[in-house]
Amino acid sequence: MQILEQLDHPSFRPSKADRRLLAYVREHAQDVPRTTIRAIAEAAETTESTVTRFAKKMGFSGLQAFKMALAEEVAERSNRYIIHRSIERGESALVTGRKLLDTNIAALERTLAHLPEGRIEACAKLLLGARRLRFLGLGNSGFTARDTAYRFYRIGLDSIGTDNSHEMYIMAALAQAGDAFLAVSHSGTSREVLTAVRAARENGARILVVTSDDASEMAAAADICLAYEAKESLLETGSIAVKMAQSFVLDLLYTQVVKELGDRAIERKQKTAQAFLRMEGGAAK
Repeated sequence: MQILEQLDHPSFRPSKADRRLLAYVREHAQDVPRTTIRAIAEAAETTESTVTRFAKKMGFSGLQAFKMALAEEVAERSNRYIIHRSIERGESALVTGRKLLDTNIAALERTLAHLPEGRIEACAKLLLGARRLRFLGLGNSGFTARDTAYRFYRIGLDSIGTDNSHEMYIMAALAQAGDAFLAVSHSGTSREVLTAVRAARENGARILVVTSDDASEMAAAADICLAYEAKESLLETGSIAVKMAQSFVLDLLYTQVVKELGDRAIERKQKTAQAFLRMEGGAAK
């Protein structure tokens, strides 16, 4: 029996630690071959020796042999499946649609379930106490960062978003105590964003990070990290599940800020809407 099949139907009676390892490998099959035994053990809340025994229970001489076989199997599956291992080439579009819908809903549910109590409120307090807000991101995360900055700007906060690395460096170089930088990075490893975040922090700015990896370098550089639960394969770069999870977390944060501002947010939004109406040929947005 192949590894991916055993994850759902193990050929042995799994212990509680084995079940956590099965779940971890199932969720991170593409990453496990490159993950250290220590990181795997910590993620599954077990010991390194248990990880080694788990690999042997799966039918391998040790963890390295398990990793090599898993990497080969994942690569082979990637050739058979287009986006996700549950989606097949020959299925109908509506069947695929149901699978994608289930995947997206599950990502949002996991994200909400794993948000620590009070984390959103703490982030909202930090943003509301800041003199200026700067939102950073690259690629698809950059689009999300710029869109979020615009939403905060519409309710009267001094907010700018960018997906340009040069602009990030300028913002970071000019950062001061009282500023808040919010970085969006799916992997938490975007080098340009990380460089800007660290520079801004050195200049006294507070840092928020939205990422899928709360153990990443960027998360470690943050005052507060908002982690979401969505993964993507090589062919899923910019997947809807990731975009939705990012937007969901940031929408929750925006909503909390609006709640805190109360009538002030409504008044400011109305003023900006009226400004659009006064523009020749403009329309309220």
